[in-house]
Amino acid sequence: MRDKVDRARAFYIRARQQNDEEFFVEALASYRDMLDVIGDPRDAGDEQADLRSLWPRAILGAARCGYEVTGDLGEALHLLDDAESWCHEVDLADELIAVQGQRGLLLLRAGDVSGALAELDRAAPAQSTVVSRDTAIVLLNRGALHLEVGAVDDARRDLGASVEHARTVGDVSIEAKGRHNLGYAEFLHGDLPLALRLMDEASELDPSDEDAVGLLDRAVVLQEAGLVTEAVAVLERATSILDQSGSLADLARVRFDIARCLLHLRQTERAAELAGEAKSAFHSQSNVVWALRSELVRQEALLAGLSKSAAPDDFREVARNAGEIAEKAREMPPVLVGVPARVLQAEAYVRAGDVARARGALEAVTSSPRSWSLAVRIQREAVRAMVAFGDGDRRRGLAAIRRGQEALVSHRSRLGSVDVVTASAVHGVRLGIVDVDAAFRTGRASAVFDAVERGRAAFAGTGRVRPATDPVLAELLASARREVEAARGLGTAAEAGALEERQLHLGAARRFQEEARRRMWQRTGDDSRPRPTSERSLRRALSALPSGPTVANIVIHEGHVSAVRVSQDGASIVRLAPLDVVAELVRRARADFAVLSNALIPAPMRLAATSSLRKVLVRLDDALLGPLQVVGDLHVTARDLLLAVPWMSLPSRAGARTWVNSWVDLQVEAETERPGGVVVVSGPGLLASDEETRLVARAWGGATLLTGADATCHNVVESLDGAGVVHLAAHGTHETDNPLFSSLRLTDGPLFAHELDGIDLSGAVVVLSACEVGLSSVRTGGEPLGLTSVLVRLGARAVIASIAPLRDDVAARGMPRLHAELARGATPGDALARAISVEDEPVPLVCFGPLVA
Repeated sequence: MRDKVDRARAFYIRARQQNDEEFFVEALASYRDMLDVIGDPRDAGDEQADLRSLWPRAILGAARCGYEVTGDLGEALHLLDDAESWCHEVDLADELIAVQGQRGLLLLRAGDVSGALAELDRAAPAQSTVVSRDTAIVLLNRGALHLEVGAVDDARRDLGASVEHARTVGDVSIEAKGRHNLGYAEFLHGDLPLALRLMDEASELDPSDEDAVGLLDRAVVLQEAGLVTEAVAVLERATSILDQSGSLADLARVRFDIARCLLHLRQTERAAELAGEAKSAFHSQSNVVWALRSELVRQEALLAGLSKSAAPDDFREVARNAGEIAEKAREMPPVLVGVPARVLQAEAYVRAGDVARARGALEAVTSSPRSWSLAVRIQREAVRAMVAFGDGDRRRGLAAIRRGQEALVSHRSRLGSVDVVTASAVHGVRLGIVDVDAAFRTGRASAVFDAVERGRAAFAGTGRVRPATDPVLAELLASARREVEAARGLGTAAEAGALEERQLHLGAARRFQEEARRRMWQRTGDDSRPRPTSERSLRRALSALPSGPTVANIVIHEGHVSAVRVSQDGASIVRLAPLDVVAELVRRARADFAVLSNALIPAPMRLAATSSLRKVLVRLDDALLGPLQVVGDLHVTARDLLLAVPWMSLPSRAGARTWVNSWVDLQVEAETERPGGVVVVSGPGLLASDEETRLVARAWGGATLLTGADATCHNVVESLDGAGVVHLAAHGTHETDNPLFSSLRLTDGPLFAHELDGIDLSGAVVVLSACEVGLSSVRTGGEPLGLTSVLVRLGARAVIASIAPLRDDVAARGMPRLHAELARGATPGDALARAISVEDEPVPLVCFGPLVA
């Protein structure tokens, strides 16, 4: 008889491990084997009392795994009813808690929130006084339910108790899940860095337990942070786990979450397709709530895919469908379905031109926005603005825009990493489009200028200055650097062995880089809130100057490049050129610069490339600057591909001061002064860098020169702290897919942009004598990110960098001239203009920085 109990326990241990690892098909088979061994528990005598308590354990496990594999909720609940009856019959208190808790979990998985809460309340002992693994699980699941409906305080209470119970009974897996969910609670509370930190700590507590549900939660947090492509990568990892375990509910959830991410990435057709698949899967599992949520995402994708010129009936159809979803969700927590459905309905009606019905849909939203996601809060304010603008009430529309912007700024102020600050701009896209569209309809330059700058300023600047020392992060970056250098040390040999080894080193470098990125996301902000510059304040500042610059605030709107031209004489909207024309000219200019950067090309080819480039630059000049009729200094603010324009090489700007930024960061001259020395750095592998840096240092007299063994990443980072001027002559690389790992090559390897995040560069002038590090990658939402943009965000008065390959001999001639001008007191823009004006070929250097008045 004892052998029978031992066999049943062995199957139970195996089944529970498979269940915890989410191998539900295998776990279901093990639970059934366990039931076969036990047989009818009523046949067991007193000497087999253990079998009486093991039988309900097997039943509840079979119910859970059966639901995950088949989606048959009715059969699972029927099994649990049998188990509960048995627990009452033979007075099994602990097992009864487990059965009731399992029923609550299944109801939660099926979307029956109220039923799940009632069952979990019944299962959770009063004041959580019974300490056991079963109680820890019940509290964990009830905490997860509170998270589902946005009851963060209740969730924290239950999850904290679950963690304590799990720690007491020594169950690391449950403790890790509780800590992970506490991270999700912080996410709902609005603290994304803390949420990610707690989730990472949970993973470290139980590294073997990378479960799909935890990955789904992490993906939601990443999506809210704006790290949408990273969220998709996490969801794909969850899919690979779920494909093995066979959990239909979680596979459906993955489709749902990927669909939401694709909406941000504007892949509307695929988003609608995946949301439809998720809806069908949830229907098959009797999960009404998640089926409605999936249909809502599908309708949102259909609406996003409609052009402005679509027929009104197409918009009305989406509105009707969203309204039906809201009606079906009347008995559900509003935050899950009802609120976003009504907001979507209102947006569809206003786009159909039916403002009255849109207003009615918004008025039907009565729940408090405290528990809403950031995306839904922003969407509601955007739709409120659309309704107000549709009514002709611009004051009310702007009030809604400002409320939305304030939510964005408050969210951004909690973020301490440039990476996450720029990524979070994804949430401002819709609000910005509504604001700018309405401004253009007024025809007033001031309205357009203010609308553009409201959106840009929300995510400008870094989130934090001078972070605390993090030795783990430092070691991750050093490890990535070592791997890159090991790959470089293998040279360019094409032998299979060398290629394979080089790829292994580069793969290891990428893994260290990604881990470093994840750690950087955990930084909290310092509540800094950049203020947008208005057209009125800009004109007031320009009028106080003897000869103020012209500001060209360039914006892409409805497929065309336009600009708000602001000077002491006033402001006007100037239509420039079609976007596709400008994009093609920028591409051709970069191609010609790439040819000219090769010192080995024959003279005839160089002459042909120079001729071609000059013609392209003339056309760019005619398209972008000709209509603006600028005389004197020019400050350009722009986003997207316009940051890759070689502005100082355009013919009309020859010898004239020109500088560029991604927003109108208006500063006072006295505030930008930075006392400090001059640091000059020479990296390895450049033919003329030693001579270039020697001449640059000579231009300043007492400069600190870092060359050879002294030109290390650590020394350079340390030197940035007190320097007023920094010159870096090194090989540069812009990483398009991972811009914060754009780098400069120093003696001990690449100095990554990530290593500069958090340094205070207020007022410094930084010159990057390197290829292409003036480029930036544009995040969804328009935020530029790269080595130069990081330096500007950290407060640099000016960053002079190249937006195309820069030939060594051009840098060796031009950089000493540039620094000689700076040493004589010239502004960075003037110094660069004079330094490159004497070159026979166009030079792709650009001066980036704020507008100093």
